[in-house]
Amino acid sequence: MTQNLKGMKVLFLVAPKGFQDEELEHPRRILEAAGAEVVIASSDAGPVSGQGGATLTALSIVEARPTDYAGAVVVGGLGAVDLWENGLAHKFFRMIAHDGKPVGALSLGVGLLAKAGLLEGKAATIWLTSDALRALKNGGARYEKKPVVIAAGIVTADGPTSAETFGNIFAELLDGSRTRSGRVTR
Repeated sequence: MTQNLKGMKVLFLVAPKGFQDEELEHPRRILEAAGAEVVIASSDAGPVSGQGGATLTALSIVEARPTDYAGAVVVGGLGAVDLWENGLAHKFFRMIAHDGKPVGALSLGVGLLAKAGLLEGKAATIWLTSDALRALKNGGARYEKKPVVIAAGIVTADGPTSAETFGNIFAELLDGSRTRSGRVTR
């Protein structure tokens, strides 16, 4: 695991209600242990709650500036479907990816990346539901039945059992993006 993420900020987008607690906590713990600052955002500012009972305070995605972040992740869970059509989130994640920064999503959070057009022509995995597969197909992605898939700086994971692996891979991508750019994104 890398320990070289000091000074990097990473945005984690969660649904206001029903995000998957483990999909937030495992990657968050890994990134923070490596020195990164994790910022929680949602569709609206204020309290957010996970499926397993976690409660946090999030800033609104409207308040987040892509230039302030070294990467961004969409956390899955049943509530993540409510984020799929969020145009502001689409724009935020497209700008992060356009700047060559790592982007990731877990389980149903992957649907947001597909709807934002970020998975076109790329392999991806997702929590398997008919709506999720349709979102991938409509977004031009190729579904792969794997726990974690990496395609051109975008990491997708199939659910909470893959959250730790996802976190380690995302940390490595962040570290690699720092090495390539020679700078720290604050």
